[in-house]
Amino acid sequence: MRIIAAVCGLASLLFVTQVSYATAPSFRSLKPLGAQRGQEVDVVLFGDNLDDAEELLIYDTGIEVLTFEPVKAEEERRQGRRIKVRLKIAETCKLGTQRMRIRTRTGLSDLRNFHVGALPVVEEVEPNTEFDKPQVAQMNTTIEGRIDREDVDYYIIEAKKGERITAEIFGQRLGRSTGTTYFDPYLAILNMDRFELAANDDTALLHNDSMVSIIAPADGKYVILVRDASYNGDGLANYLLHVGNFPRPLAMIPAGGRPGETIKATFVGDVNGPIEKEVTLPNEIPLDPYSVEVGDQLGVAPTAHPVRIGNFQNVMEQEPNNSINVATAGPVPAAFNGVISEKGDVDCFKFTAKKDQTIEIEVYARRLRSGLDPLITVNQVSNGKQLASDDDSRGVDCAAKVKIPEDGEYAVVVRDHLSRGHLSFTYRIEVRELQPQLDASPIEFARYVQHQIIIPQGGGSGIVANIQRRDMGGPVNFRSELLPPGVRIECPESWRNDGTASVVFYADENAPLSGGYFPVKSFLNDPARPDTKIEGPLYQDVLMIRANNNDRVWQERMNRMPIVVVEKPKFRCWIETPTVPIVQNGSMNLVVKCERAEGFDEEIRILFLQNPPGISSNGSAKIAKGESQGIITLNAADKAATRETMIAIRCISKHAGGDYEVVTPFAPLRVEPRYLTFEFAQGAVEQGKEIPYVVKVTQAKAFEGEAVVELLGLPAGATAEPLKVTKETTELLFTIKAAETTPVGMSQNVFCKVEVPENGAFINHALGNGRLRVDKPAPPPKANPEKPAAPVPVVAKTEAPPKPLSRLEQLRLQQKERDAGGE
Repeated sequence: MRIIAAVCGLASLLFVTQVSYATAPSFRSLKPLGAQRGQEVDVVLFGDNLDDAEELLIYDTGIEVLTFEPVKAEEERRQGRRIKVRLKIAETCKLGTQRMRIRTRTGLSDLRNFHVGALPVVEEVEPNTEFDKPQVAQMNTTIEGRIDREDVDYYIIEAKKGERITAEIFGQRLGRSTGTTYFDPYLAILNMDRFELAANDDTALLHNDSMVSIIAPADGKYVILVRDASYNGDGLANYLLHVGNFPRPLAMIPAGGRPGETIKATFVGDVNGPIEKEVTLPNEIPLDPYSVEVGDQLGVAPTAHPVRIGNFQNVMEQEPNNSINVATAGPVPAAFNGVISEKGDVDCFKFTAKKDQTIEIEVYARRLRSGLDPLITVNQVSNGKQLASDDDSRGVDCAAKVKIPEDGEYAVVVRDHLSRGHLSFTYRIEVRELQPQLDASPIEFARYVQHQIIIPQGGGSGIVANIQRRDMGGPVNFRSELLPPGVRIECPESWRNDGTASVVFYADENAPLSGGYFPVKSFLNDPARPDTKIEGPLYQDVLMIRANNNDRVWQERMNRMPIVVVEKPKFRCWIETPTVPIVQNGSMNLVVKCERAEGFDEEIRILFLQNPPGISSNGSAKIAKGESQGIITLNAADKAATRETMIAIRCISKHAGGDYEVVTPFAPLRVEPRYLTFEFAQGAVEQGKEIPYVVKVTQAKAFEGEAVVELLGLPAGATAEPLKVTKETTELLFTIKAAETTPVGMSQNVFCKVEVPENGAFINHALGNGRLRVDKPAPPPKANPEKPAAPVPVVAKTEAPPKPLSRLEQLRLQQKERDAGGE
């Protein structure tokens, strides 16, 4: 179980020792996996550690939970594994997956999908793995089945000549089968002679799921084949197969409009031809993606079409528009809509702009589930000069930004990257003057694991938000007008100008246990621009399928964050506020204290919620079992940002077989420049001897008292006694003694550790970058016993030459000469 708490006051948290904490609630599966809308259905939720489960939280609208009953097991070890719910699905419930989690008194489960369709659901009946022994299926039904490894499922239907036969599968979009052999559905329609009449692996509209649709060539029976594209499969390769006469267009033109607007849309790609429909869009731009269902007198397509809603006038392409000279004209802002329908097709649009305007052009194709891989260029119409081009700056889509060089007309040219064409290759190009954009998302503390906002009563839950500013700058804060009762948000000012920010959700002591999905906004919070409004969502992409090379195959975008309030934790922690700063290239031991509930003495891991810029922290620090405090070692980089930052610590402990986490209240940490700088001389010493070693001292900030200085980084066997430095010291003279065993060579990382006293503590400095060479002693001259010694010549007595100056004396003499020259 993961519980995250930030304690607001040392005396504010009352421990609840009688609470029996469950471990992390898991939500593995549910049965059935889908149902028909307009019905009530009993669903069993399967998981673990659901003893204290209280609620099923459904992200999307249209489903009401009528009953929620944990199922008691006969054996104690099997308790907390099943919950029975009764769901009422509205007639107007949107088609597709409904995302849900289980909230317990002590945690929140992971995400699971439940499918809502327009047809009645039946189950697969084995054996149906042979073409000659298929399962009989009725038209206009949904079949819930599963593909095992090398499995093939066959279903047989009957149809009349000229009748439309459509099969569409929800497999990968259920988000269940993951790993290197994740489920990638493949569909085919075969006649009784085993000839494929239609086959499909991936359809852009359906992501990596598939569909097939034909007009029956004759009265008779037809077989629908379901398998994995690579003949993979596992116990989680479940699917919902829709079979019937319903239409299955592949794209919608135009794929967007203005809020409240009624547009005349054409749905293309169905085997029976285009479908025209008037679509009235919502009066406000919705937070979550909007989609439109399409159907005819025979049924409704299982997957709705994504629609982009924005304040843009629709401009439809007018053929011919395959060159700049015949480009379709439109205003700014506008949304240019069209289709790359044939191989080699190019569509051109033009607009008028003024000198020094900055125009942004953004293409929506794959993001609206078109098959087009768009590539655009922006050209000046008067001379054809290309001003910009792009292929994939928006992932699978593209965008460009152009500074207009002079008044006149400019053209946007769009084509497929591989010059392909198809009637489903639709696009929407939004053109407008440059506007700043902002959004944010939580980073993953553990890779591929999305952090959950689980707030204990009287505590809080911390995230680190990755802030994405586009064409803007300035401090960013977070807010929400809708949160669980008693919950508030705090983002310290010190983080707001950074690319990532510490954000903590706090709950009052008496906040009721509750939860849901809540919109949280990131917004510009600049005192210098109080009237400038720029905001965007705090969103989270929940990873459902991870494949080879850790490819994120399927993610669920959550524009409303799951936030729950749970019972109080078993301990509280806080930072002992440092009385001194940490300096650049220095270090600090940060003290984290804790108070435990009676009987709780587990080890507690302590790590930073977020390191300030240029600060690194020990990621393996802990408060030992039964202890009341622990130490986190901090190190500041040479160019660490000098500022005061509000920091918080994540404190993680085991309890009842699971983890829960306490995030401390924020505390200030100051980073300052060094109080001293040292300049090192180069030195050389012979083994077994000693030398003086000079270090010049420059005071950057005065301090009181004496600081202890140790010379470190010396080779093995070499020593130097510590010295003391005060605010008046300008030079230090160490005596380095080398042992006879000190290894010969160059030591290039000689430095000083300095402990500067302040406010009853010490500020640790690591200063300088000196060098010391260790040499072998020079050997004495050798006598030759075979050759008699030469007579010693008599030399007139002369005065002895002056004694050579030591290196230290030379340095002092040079300084004296420089001082005299200056005078």
